[in-house]
Amino acid sequence: MGFLHASIRVRDPKKSLAFYARLLGMKVTDKKSYMPGELVITLRSNDTGQSLRLMHYARNCELYKPYEKGDEMDHLTFQVPDARKAFNRLVAAGAPVAHGIWEGKDVTMGYVKDPDGIWVGLRSDNRKKKN
Repeated sequence: MGFLHASIRVRDPKKSLAFYARLLGMKVTDKKSYMPGELVITLRSNDTGQSLRLMHYARNCELYKPYEKGDEMDHLTFQVPDARKAFNRLVAAGAPVAHGIWEGKDVTMGYVKDPDGIWVGLRSDNRKKKN
């Protein structure tokens, strides 16, 4: 299991992008959305290679909720060999489900909550299974 990235909720993607990319020197490696109203900007540190995701949820997104101070941490994600197996193991051990397993073309993911309610993502790469 390896730590993959941390994600924070942002109110203004342009301001946050200017801060992390221009002022801190992180490089934008990806911009996408996985559902309507969502914007995910992935940045990578030039020095360490660690990733940070800026998550913005518009009002029409199913994950939207009014922004409150203290809601900045969105989720942590761990790369695992089998997301479904890791998810089921954690749920069986009592971890609350945050978002059930979903399978995309390239990845399988599921989210549980840690003891403080922070979402913890479990992600496996489906591309490796196909080769």
